Amino acid sequence: MKISIFSESYFPFVNGVSVSIRILKEELERRGHEVWVYAPAFKNHKDEDPHIARFPSVYTPFEPDYPLAVPVARELFNHWRERKFDLVHTHTPFSTGIHGMRWARRMHVPIVSTFHTLYEQYLHYVPPPFPVAVARTALRQYLRRYYTRVAQVVTPSELAKGLLTSYGVKTPVTVIRNAVLPFPDITKEEARKRIGAHDGEFVLLYVGRLAREKNVGMLMEACGRLFPKYPQLRLRLLGDGPEADGLRAHATRLSIDSRVVFEGPLPRERVSEFLLACDLFAFPSTTESQGMALDEAQAAGLPCVVTDQGGSPEAVQHMVTGIVTPAETEPFASAIERLLSDDALWGELAGNGLKKREGLSVRAMGDKALAVYNAAMNPEGPALSEQAI
Repeated sequence: MKISIFSESYFPFVNGVSVSIRILKEELERRGHEVWVYAPAFKNHKDEDPHIARFPSVYTPFEPDYPLAVPVARELFNHWRERKFDLVHTHTPFSTGIHGMRWARRMHVPIVSTFHTLYEQYLHYVPPPFPVAVARTALRQYLRRYYTRVAQVVTPSELAKGLLTSYGVKTPVTVIRNAVLPFPDITKEEARKRIGAHDGEFVLLYVGRLAREKNVGMLMEACGRLFPKYPQLRLRLLGDGPEADGLRAHATRLSIDSRVVFEGPLPRERVSEFLLACDLFAFPSTTESQGMALDEAQAAGLPCVVTDQGGSPEAVQHMVTGIVTPAETEPFASAIERLLSDDALWGELAGNGLKKREGLSVRAMGDKALAVYNAAMNPEGPALSEQAI
């Protein structure tokens, strides 16, 4: 099968979408399929993978590290058309996703689209004086139109599936949680050496964008309440984003900067080492559709503390693989403290998380994706509910 993937997010920009696309691409290629990714060009970046094609792009002051594809792409369309793809898989309803849909419809190629992001949770980026209520209504109408025009929809969570249904999308929707890559075969002790964690330290870990909707400031405030009582407690933050400088200043204001380490964006191999080395995963985000980092953390045996908003409660079972709390400083701090001080509970939750690893394997994800592709290419065949998915 020849598959073309269209995404606004791809490497070198690192987020859950770009990671999940690379995992999918590599698994499909391992099975003998030809997979191309069409994504915006990044300044001063050259792809080593010959099956990456780049749209001309522009940078905006709103997201200076995140280029947007421009609509003039005739040469790239010719490149795409010459390859005679069997299927288009878009990972955004905007920009590159619009190109993918137009090209596919023009050449009568079936379309699958993954709905990764809970876009309504990002309406705080709408500049004033534009009314947020108007933007919300327009967004819902647009998403309904886009996802109604594809053959199959994939979401990473039941939450995202339910949201599309509430918008009036009638297209078949299949939930496929993003896969977790195998971890390096090293001990916890070796992993701790590699990240520079000292003996006796209890290390909290956050992995994700440093952006307003991720609520990292609240995590810092929770740590500010706990640090005086627990001198062994440390916080390591992996990732980057528009709030990075503001969060550093926030740590200084809270007088916790000596115990908070901003690691910046790291390659996948290094992230795996941190997941194996740390003691607790703290994820205060309120906007996740899945929270891919949560599945990775649980698969590494890290109990998770998450908020009760977005897709986090679906990813983390309360008192089974972690603790789900209101998105407020006091209960979040209390949940961290409970796992910090109760070794038996910590061990039980860690063990339960490890059991999830097989169900989140790359092979399982690949099987489900191919089932969706086959359904899109054979609309008269059996429904996905009748297949082993």
